Amino acid sequence: MIGFIVAVIAFLVLITVVVVVHEGGHFVLAKLSGIRVDEFFVGFGPRVVSFKRGDTEYGIRALPVGGFVRMPGMLGLEGEADAGERNFYRATIPRRLATIAAGVVFNLVFGAICLTVVASQPSPSYVPSGEPTARAGLVNGDVILSVGGSAISYSSTTSIDDDFYAAVQRSDGRPMPVVFQGTDGADHTATITPELVVYAEGEPGTFPSKLAGDALVITSVDGASPATGDPAAVLGNGGLVTVGGFVEGDSTDRFSNDQISDVQDGNGSRTGHVEAAWRIGYGAQVPGEALFPALRDGFGAIPAYASSLVQVIGQLFVHPAQASQQFSGPVGIAAAAGTSVQQGWVQYLSLIGIISLALGFFNVLPIPFLDGGRLLFIAIEGVLRRRIDPMRQAIAIAVSLALIILLVVFITINDINHLAGGVH
Repeated sequence: MIGFIVAVIAFLVLITVVVVVHEGGHFVLAKLSGIRVDEFFVGFGPRVVSFKRGDTEYGIRALPVGGFVRMPGMLGLEGEADAGERNFYRATIPRRLATIAAGVVFNLVFGAICLTVVASQPSPSYVPSGEPTARAGLVNGDVILSVGGSAISYSSTTSIDDDFYAAVQRSDGRPMPVVFQGTDGADHTATITPELVVYAEGEPGTFPSKLAGDALVITSVDGASPATGDPAAVLGNGGLVTVGGFVEGDSTDRFSNDQISDVQDGNGSRTGHVEAAWRIGYGAQVPGEALFPALRDGFGAIPAYASSLVQVIGQLFVHPAQASQQFSGPVGIAAAAGTSVQQGWVQYLSLIGIISLALGFFNVLPIPFLDGGRLLFIAIEGVLRRRIDPMRQAIAIAVSLALIILLVVFITINDINHLAGGVH
């Protein structure tokens, strides 16, 4: 029950922060553009507290889910508040474009700043429960010094990832000695047997859509325990194999007698492929980066996220059922928020940054209810040199909102089914 409450609170804080940042972008550019802003509220529902400064009423409402900015004359429909020449639709096209686009820009910049702070922070090691390292007795804060005789360099995040990946793959799934410095300051040695993990990020071959988007621990291949050796070879060298196992991190979410093919060696970083690797389940401590490398990583996340989003959207047209598994709705985000809070503020801030990027890019889509759709309407008006009928805009916005709600419901059902841990 406590975990549920923590997840709900973490979700509400996360959503409120990223939405208020988004609305803050609209607010700032509207003010700079001479457009009147009547309200800027955090939350929805009945007013809890508010005050007025200038033309704008600021305050907090009872339901802490996001926030909103209200500008008069957004569409120019009869009955809307009228600010005369300071109505939104009477502003010049460049000013309206800037005001609408500012929400997206603020989300992207805020997300990049969050990830910059995350990159600059050292983080302790993390040992997930149920993983091979945890079963061998390692705990949070233990620092692995060598794997199978190969030393791990902690000089950079890249070297950590590369050294761990290479050392564990060399085991070919066989038990191996792992030397680690415990929280008591002494060095210890444990024997750990890696698990075979498939990263289900792609859609080739007969890969089951119900398993897409998860990291899967494979416990059986064609009715037998996984052999040792190269991961792709163990999984049929690209051919069709029948596998069973469970979703990594949740041994109750099991599957059996599912067929996969076209498996390649890899750590799951390539979207559009099914990759497999040996894993021991360990989040290594990460040294904090200096300012400029941290800025590079934080703001570099913007084009990286855009690229991955384009690939996922492209997959929706080819393998919609599988690609849709890679999206999370409110329930999935709440679960991730609850988990990240328990792992520490750095992980939680990282999730806030990622969700801010996601909200920014989602709003770019040319859907009438979203900022991208409003930008499209304004651009069309600039080309035609006349306003689009406000009533038609309102109808398009209402229809697209209904479709978005249906999509959210569909994704939420998938999230609930996944979290319920039902047998696949």
